Amino acid sequence: MAQVKQTDQVIASNEAIAEVISGLDNTLSEVRGTLESGFSMLGTGLQEICFAVDDGFREVSYKLDLQNETLQAIKEILEKPLDTQAKELRKRAEFAYLNDWMDEAEVDLLESEKKNYQDFIALHILGNIYYHHRKNHQKALEYYQKAAKYAAPQSKRDTCKALLCAAKVYKELGKLEDSYKSTRLALDILPEDTHNLFNHAAYAATTRHIDESIDYLKKAILKDPTCLIAADSDERFSDVEQEKEKLKRDLRDEQKQTVEHLKQKINSLKQDFELAKKVAEELGITDFTAFMKDLASLDNELAEIEKLFTLGYFDLLKAEQVAGNIYNEGLKVYERNIEEWMKIKNVYLNKLKAKEAEISNRLSFIFGEGCFLFFFFWWIMIPYAIVAAPIKWYKLDAIRGEIGKENNTIAKLSNLKKK
Repeated sequence: MAQVKQTDQVIASNEAIAEVISGLDNTLSEVRGTLESGFSMLGTGLQEICFAVDDGFREVSYKLDLQNETLQAIKEILEKPLDTQAKELRKRAEFAYLNDWMDEAEVDLLESEKKNYQDFIALHILGNIYYHHRKNHQKALEYYQKAAKYAAPQSKRDTCKALLCAAKVYKELGKLEDSYKSTRLALDILPEDTHNLFNHAAYAATTRHIDESIDYLKKAILKDPTCLIAADSDERFSDVEQEKEKLKRDLRDEQKQTVEHLKQKINSLKQDFELAKKVAEELGITDFTAFMKDLASLDNELAEIEKLFTLGYFDLLKAEQVAGNIYNEGLKVYERNIEEWMKIKNVYLNKLKAKEAEISNRLSFIFGEGCFLFFFFWWIMIPYAIVAAPIKWYKLDAIRGEIGKENNTIAKLSNLKKK
C-alpha cells in the first residue's frame, strides 16, 4: 500500500488513485465497479493484471476462461477425435472443478488424461488443482509444462498462459532464472501480449535484468496503463524500485509532450478558423453565427485540457484522449463551415448561370429566329435590335464576369479545406 500511495504522489491525481486503491482492497466485483466508474477510459486492464499477479485471481480467471466462447470452440475441436468416454470424463471434471469439487475433478481429469494425453485444457486444470489446492508445486509444474507443450500447435494464448503459470511455480520453488526463461518463451510466442510483457518484466526484475525489466514494463504500461498500478502492488519489482520511479516520471513527461503536441494542433486549427473567417469575409460571406459558436467551443474545450494537463499520468492519458477528440471534431466542424460557405456561393452561382442562359436565349432569338421575323415585322425588329440587343450584350458580359468571379471565390474557399 505504501508503494501505491507513493505512486499517487508522483504520477497520478489523488482522486483517481484513491478509487483504484479502494477497488484493490475489495472483492473482484468491486474492482470491476471501480474501474468502470473511475477508469472507464482504461477498460478492464487492471482486472486482467490482477489475475496475472495474484494466485487466487489467476485461478478465477481460468475458470472464467473455461466458459468463454473462444475456449469453447477449441474444446469442440479437441473433442472431435476423442471417444465418448474421454469426452464425458473431461466435461464432468470441468463441471466439478467449476463447482470446487476438487477431489472429483482430479479423479476424472487423471482418467481423461489416460485416454487423451494431448488435452491441454485438462492438463492445465490439473496444474491449477495441484498448485492452488494440493500445494504440490512439483506436480503442478509438471502439468503446466505438459499443457504448454500440447497447446503450442493449437493455441498460442493457452500456451502462454501455461508458461506464465509455470513461471509462478518456478518462483515458489526458488528457481527464478527458470521463471525468467519461462516468461521469455511466452514473450517469444506472443510478443505484444500485455500479460507476457508485464510478467517477463517482473521476473526480469527478480533476476536483476534491470534494463530489460524496465523496458518491458514500459511496453506493458503503454499497452495498458493499469500495469503501472499493478507494478506498485507486485513485490517482484521490489529490487528495481528506483528505476521504476524514474520510469513513472519519464512516462509522465512523455505523456505531457504528447498532450502538448495535441494542444499545438488545436491552437493551429484555431488559427485556421480565424484565417478562414478573414478570407470568407473578403469573399462576401456575411453570416458567421455558427462559425463563431464553433470557434468558442474550441476555446472552452482547450481550457478543460489545461486543467488535466497540470495533474498526473492518468489524467494526462485522459487529456490525450480528450484533446484527440477535440481536434478531430474541430476539424470536422471546420470542414463543415467551409462546405456551407461553398453551398451559399454555389446557390448564387447557379442563379447567375440561369440569368446568363436566359439572356443568351433572348439574344439567340434576336439573331436567330428574329431574322426570319424581320421580313414581316421590320418596323418592330429594327428598333429592338438597335436598342435592346446592346443592352442585353452588356448585361450578359457583366453576368459572365460575375460568374467568373464566383467560380474564383468557390475555388478559394475550396483551397481553405484541409482534406
